[in-house]
Parts: sequence; structure tokens; C-alpha cells
Amino acid sequence: MANKFKIIALVARNHGYEAIQQLQKLDSYEIIAIFTHKFNPKIYDLNKGIRIDFPKLEKFAQNNNILFYSIDSKEEKSILDNFAINNDFDFLVSISWRYIIPKLVFSKAKINSINIHRGDLPKYAGNEPIKQALENHEKEIIVSSHLINEKIDDGEILLKISHSVNYDESKSLDSNIVRLKNEITPIFPKITVNSLKMLQENRNS
Repeated sequence: MANKFKIIALVARNHGYEAIQQLQKLDSYEIIAIFTHKFNPKIYDLNKGIRIDFPKLEKFAQNNNILFYSIDSKEEKSILDNFAINNDFDFLVSISWRYIIPKLVFSKAKINSINIHRGDLPKYAGNEPIKQALENHEKEIIVSSHLINEKIDDGEILLKISHSVNYDESKSLDSNIVRLKNEITPIFPKITVNSLKMLQENRNS
């Protein structure tokens, strides 16, 4: 069998977890390290409690013998920097990563580095893309994959997958957002794998 493509995964939340689960199932890929966030951001949780997704990401890494790191401050970001500098990898995959990824990290990938964003790019870059879309009465939520550069949600777009909003007028805006976040979670494994395959094919063409 050919060598596996090595991946550094910067992931959080359930859609990040689902994506790395799918990658782990495939013979083509080897996740060499998972980086995540242990604590909730202060803007949403003044007590900065442990994120609900953290234990299952930690267990996933342990069960699959994958190096596992949590980064929750600007000072800790050097852990990622040093890992990227000192290790070879083919892809970096970012899903719900809190910090801007420095060029010395994303440019180290032999093939490329990608981010998956739950909004239509470039229209809904940045925070709260689903909320932005609903406030603008969009009929679809778009999950986008793109190459990473030094700006937020700014790189070349690779793929987009749409999902109907089906807004429930009997529910609040926040309830509709929560529902849609759950409904689009299965898109993340699909768009992640398809984006990596596209980059592999482009490299070989």
C-alpha cells in the first residue's frame, strides 16, 4: 500500500469531531496530531468551563494513538508552531479553530492547508455565519472549504455544499441556528474528504 497522507487536524466542536472520525476510517490518511481548545471562550462563558466536545476529542486521540494538544491562549500557540516546524505533514485541516494560523504553520504542509467554514464565502466570512445568513433571509446555508492564507476565511475556495434553511417561524432565531448547526454537521466529513481528494488530484495532474 502507498504511504498515507499525513494530516495535522486543528478541530473543535462536533462537526470537527465528525470530520476527523471519517478521516481516521480511510486508508489514505494518517492523523499525526490533533489540536483543539479545552475551554469555552470567555465571550460565551465567563467561567471558561470545559468545552462539551473536549472529552470525546481527547478519548478519540487516545484510542487511536494520536498526539493530542489543547491550546487556549496566545502564549500556548507556540506549541502548534513548534510542532509544525519539526514535523513533516501533507495536509493541515482546520475546523472551528479559534486563532489565525500563522504562515509558518500552514505553509509547511507539503500539499496544502484547508479550512472548513459553515457559511457562504466570501459573503459570510468571520463569526456567526449562520446567524448572518438567517438575518439576511437566505434560503440556504452554505458550507465552504477553502485554502488557508494569512487572512480569516479568505483563501481560494475549493468546494461548497448547500443545505436548505427551512426556517421555522414558530421557533426563535437561536433555536433555528441550533437546529441548522446540527443538520449540517454530516456535511463536514464529506466536504473535508472531497477537498483533500481534489487537492491530491490537482497535484498529480
